[in-house]
Amino acid sequence: MITAEDFILKSKEKGFNIYSGVPCSYLKSFINYIIDSDDISYIPAASEGDAIGIAAGSYLGGRSPVVMLQNSGLGNTVNPITSLLQTFKIPVLIIVTLRGDPNAPADEPQHQLMGKITTDLIELMGLEWDWFPESSKELDLKLEKASATIHQDKCSFVMVMKQGAVEPYELHSGETENHRKDQIIQDNIYQSDEVTREEVLLSILEHTSDKDLLIATTGYTGRELYSLKDQPNNFYMVGSMGCAIDIGLGLALSKPKYRVIVIDGDGALLMRLGALTSVGYEAPRNLLHLVLDNGTYESTGSQKTVSQFVDFKSIALASSYTRAISTNSLQQLEEIFNKQNEGTTFIHFPITNGVKNNLPRPNIKPYEVADRFRTNIEDYH
Repeated sequence: MITAEDFILKSKEKGFNIYSGVPCSYLKSFINYIIDSDDISYIPAASEGDAIGIAAGSYLGGRSPVVMLQNSGLGNTVNPITSLLQTFKIPVLIIVTLRGDPNAPADEPQHQLMGKITTDLIELMGLEWDWFPESSKELDLKLEKASATIHQDKCSFVMVMKQGAVEPYELHSGETENHRKDQIIQDNIYQSDEVTREEVLLSILEHTSDKDLLIATTGYTGRELYSLKDQPNNFYMVGSMGCAIDIGLGLALSKPKYRVIVIDGDGALLMRLGALTSVGYEAPRNLLHLVLDNGTYESTGSQKTVSQFVDFKSIALASSYTRAISTNSLQQLEEIFNKQNEGTTFIHFPITNGVKNNLPRPNIKPYEVADRFRTNIEDYH
């Protein structure tokens, strides 16, 4: 066995200083120690895929993140690992527990198949991996291997943890303060107004600066933003649908001095509504979450979403966002952008369908987008 303190402090020496994940009994000591720590951050995620997105945003903000999860949730990470981490070459240290270990006494039935295929699935996603260290000697060697893979090769690395690898550590911290107070909700939808996505994006570009960090969700949003103005503070998502707000959260917490603007879509947000709860819990004051709602999955043929039956702003408010607004007024949107942030802000903005002909795709590769974005933030200092 090793201690949680030993692993986490030695990992910190290698640069790993922010964690996200979903609990597993094997990870109890780790999570408890981090929660008790004053100088290491733990961001609770609603799902394992959300944790990957949060880690990606943390990396773009200049940090070296760690994601912790049970292997039963490994399936939830397949899309963000393959289409976000691997596509953008974002290196993350991932700790996966081995429930259903085929070489151990029988576990719960739901873990048996995943226990057999965990390492095969990791390899199938193109990730390097090793067993989690179980002694101090192994700890130094395996952390060095993981660190070299992540910091030098810029590739993600997985440690597979067996039961009993870490000594127990009991949680000492008390309850987290609930900050759901003095919230603001507004509803200013004008039936006569019909605004296009392009008009909203042009308004954003006109009323933001190069110090604002823009995350554009996958599909037409990123492509239109690129066609209007390509700049190093734009991050154009591809794939990893629904993870835009996760990326924004990790980025906002890593770069609290800069405003982070997540330009999301109704279909994407519906895919990962649970992510709003992590945003509300962490409550970064520099995060503005704008959802452009055209009621369709436009880039795949305009099939209907269920957004017409959803009150997004009320969900955001219930998730502890500071402000939740529904509006289709460009003037009101511009007023919001022209003010200093007043807390975590959610804006639901209905738009019409429509995209210009021959909309280009970015001719800059995804990993070049990520490198440029991260380097640009570093240059701010």
